[in-house]
Amino acid sequence: MSNPRAWSLLAVDGARQYGGNTGYQDDPSQVYRYDSFVANHQQVSKNDVVVIRSSLGVLGVAQITSIELGKGEKERQRCPICGVSDIKRRTTIEPPWVCRNRHEFVEPVREKVTVETFAAHYGETFRPAPSGLTLDRLAAAVVRPNDQMSIKEIDLVRIEPWFRDDAECNSLLKKFVRDIDIDNVDNGTDADPPHSIIEARRRVLREVNERRGQAKFRNRLIARYGAACQISRCAFAGLVEAAHIRPYAETNDNGANNGLLLRSDLHTLFDLDLLAINPSTLTVALHPDVRAAGYEAFDGISIFLNGTSGPDLAALADRWECFQLRQVADDAPSQSVPAAILVE
Repeated sequence: MSNPRAWSLLAVDGARQYGGNTGYQDDPSQVYRYDSFVANHQQVSKNDVVVIRSSLGVLGVAQITSIELGKGEKERQRCPICGVSDIKRRTTIEPPWVCRNRHEFVEPVREKVTVETFAAHYGETFRPAPSGLTLDRLAAAVVRPNDQMSIKEIDLVRIEPWFRDDAECNSLLKKFVRDIDIDNVDNGTDADPPHSIIEARRRVLREVNERRGQAKFRNRLIARYGAACQISRCAFAGLVEAAHIRPYAETNDNGANNGLLLRSDLHTLFDLDLLAINPSTLTVALHPDVRAAGYEAFDGISIFLNGTSGPDLAALADRWECFQLRQVADDAPSQSVPAAILVE
């Protein structure tokens, strides 16, 4: 799964000409047609948000529900002097045609070419453009500005305020936010808008990813032990985290031998040295306060190894020593387990 993206699409009623191509037929409120000669044609995907624009203004917003693939022939037009397809017809200057290299000519060279065709359908999700979303504001949201591109990627965060102020567009925005994938969430910056619901969602997912552990490290452990907590056997992916035995900050060790898959609350207890694995028996030991807080069922059980040799015993021994030192230190009046890590 990949994160949804957002695009600005140039569309007009009837046929349009772009970059030397002719023959596009657009119905801006229903479908957007393009082909393999159009920049970004491979990037647009189902569930992406699109903002449809014309030369006069922003027409509407939608979310792609399907993309129909095909093949076809179309007429390709080129400059007769240098052969480039980046040409433009002028209405008030003679000769009427000019290319990007400034060659002027009366008629382009015309050729038939075979292309892959795409029809992005979104009619059932189409909404009129939110009030205040102008072409200038849309242009400011373009990720890589290029006036010659009819499909431009945009950063939806930059035009999010106008979506939020429109009830129908706001529902589309919330759907976009829900579709952000935890495993592919991008990195944030200090410049992230503080009131953006998109960035707020990304921050939450980044924090969950950090708790889960680095993706490659976690995947190594899942490949070794299966996708479940090695103590509780909880298999709900959102709660199973990759725990370093020897802290990564000290060792830079992301090997499977230096890790355990633990439910989030058990991971916290392990990091606090309130839970440990006996390196001699590979069984769970709990701090007395943890047992008293409702975790007694896990005390003394063997960790799940999935038929492997298990984690590094020397690393477990180091953590076992920390666990024992913690118990000695806590022989003074008992410390209560932080409420935030307890589960029913």
